[in-house]
Amino acid sequence: MARATASGHHVALVDGADAFDPASAVAAGADLSRFLWVKCGGRLRTAFSAADLLARSPGFALVALDLGDLSLIRREAIRPALCLRLRIAAEQSDTILVLRVPHRLAGSAAALAVSVGRREPCWIGRPHPTRLAGLTSEIQVLRAPALSGQDRDQPRLIPWQL
Repeated sequence: MARATASGHHVALVDGADAFDPASAVAAGADLSRFLWVKCGGRLRTAFSAADLLARSPGFALVALDLGDLSLIRREAIRPALCLRLRIAAEQSDTILVLRVPHRLAGSAAALAVSVGRREPCWIGRPHPTRLAGLTSEIQVLRAPALSGQDRDQPRLIPWQL
């Protein structure tokens, strides 16, 4: 989102869990004058409807639907038709649509699905570790667009270290 706004594009964040922190976004380089923030108060249906409307609206380079870690999310609660509708909205426009959820939700409607997990931090120092030496995350590609010679649904593990 920071990269898109820095490039002069407009972005929209549909915040299903009301967890967005504007100060962190500014610190990451986002230009809030090019940013639309839609707070949904935990109402999933409202969040999906807002993301669908924004993805179909001209002028947004990126629409992100962040459902956070809502305990309300259950696979049964989100009908597959809602995710398919979002995919069609994104395909019919030039908008990039990102769905952030605590577990895989969009199924076959997703063009790309990744899983991100934290590993233990690395601490250094003697006699007691007191300094952070690094953080490691694992990113697993669960579903990716088909590339020549690759199985699109075969998980691949990508190590990522800071």
